[in-house]
Formats: sequence, structure tokens, C-alpha cells
Amino acid sequence: MKMRKANYSLKDYTILRTPFCFFDETGNLNDKANRYFAMGMLKCSQPYFLDYEIQKLRQREKFYDEIKFNKISKNNIKFLLKILELVFKTPGLKFSFFIINKDDIDFQTEFKNDLWLAYEVFAEKLLIGNISPREIVTVLADYVATPPDVKFEVNVKHSVNNHFERLALAGVCRVDSKGVNLIQVIDLFLGTISYCYKLENKLVKGDKNKIKFLRELKNKLKVETFSGGFRNSNFNVFEYRIKQKNGPSS
Repeated sequence: MKMRKANYSLKDYTILRTPFCFFDETGNLNDKANRYFAMGMLKCSQPYFLDYEIQKLRQREKFYDEIKFNKISKNNIKFLLKILELVFKTPGLKFSFFIINKDDIDFQTEFKNDLWLAYEVFAEKLLIGNISPREIVTVLADYVATPPDVKFEVNVKHSVNNHFERLALAGVCRVDSKGVNLIQVIDLFLGTISYCYKLENKLVKGDKNKIKFLRELKNKLKVETFSGGFRNSNFNVFEYRIKQKNGPSS
């Protein structure tokens, strides 16, 4: 059935999908010392299921700290491995990440050194590559302070919808990730994948607890490395190249 581009009505409800996308990034485009920048999203139609299980686990374990990769330590590794188990037990989750090696991008040529523009473009491409024809998504993104003239939410919504020539992105809302478990899950996975690249390029010495979490994620996905990219039905790691006109595929 071909989807109409406009004039949706209540009868379209049965063929439309309205998933949430939880969005985060790791690294900093301004940080010249850190080679990698990564952006990722978790798309799911019913975020309640994973969030409810995480909340139950938090209460049972009395763990109320933020779930973040850079906080992995001997004190919380067991809890975070339980989070990993919950993620892989929950159906209907789709993860997509891309890794940017900043050494490969000429920000002056591509973005006139406007790093906020670059950030918007990266977000748009990740979304465009992961919105299906019958979907209208809503994005919850980790809050990032921007200059007053940067209209990230507005620009991303308009660009994505203009690309599809329909309502594909209902809206973008930035929120404090400290109160959103599923954004924290993205942080955890993004940090892990980025850490894999850093380890293999000898940019970090390696922390045993972080390496343990990385190893367990690899085991779950049955993959030796994320370098070069990885993809299965629910998990996609894409190495971003500026020459590509289309976003990472879903």
C-alpha cells in the first residue's frame, strides 16, 4: 500500500508507525585531541517495556546513579552488565550508530568551520537513514547548550521532513538525560563502541571494567570488532564518510 504524503486521517492509524528515537552523542567536535565523535539512536515503538525493567532493576539494586560509559568502574560493572542483559531481552529495539573520524573530514570545506551546522547535518543524516516509509518519529535528544542563534530542533525537523517530502519527524525535544533511562542506554552503547575504536588505535591504555563491558557487548552480537562497521537486524554501526550523500541505512 502506497503511503500518501499528506492529509492523514484517523483511518491511517493502522498503517502508520510512530516510534520514539532516543538520541545521544559522545565526543566533542571542538576537541582536536579526541579523534572520534560518535552519534547514535535507539528507535522503539514502546519505550515503556525497557524503561520499566530498568526502573525495577534500579529499585531492586538501589542504584540511582546515571548510567554512563565513562562512569564504568568495579563498583557498578555488575549492574551495567544486567542493563545489557535487559536490553537484549527486550524485543523491538533498533540501534543505529555512526562513528566519525574527525581526521577524515575537512570542516572548513564542508561546513565553513561551523561545528553547530556539522552537528545538525550529522543528526539529520542519522535520522534520514533510519526512518522507514510508514513512520513518523519523535526524537528525544540529550540536552546540549547551544548559542541562541542555533535552532537545532527546528532545523533538523524541517530538513528531515523536506528530505522525505512528508511528515516523517514529528518533532525534536532536548531533555536532561539524567532523567531518561533510554538516552542513558544509548550513552552506554555509544561509549562502548567508541572505546573499541580507541583501543584498537591505541588511543587509550584500557580500563579492565570498560574492556569487560565491551567484550560482553561483542559476545552478545557475535562480533570481533566494530571497526569497519557492523550490521544485523537490530544493530547498525556505520563509519561516516562525508562523501556519502545518503545517511546510514536502517
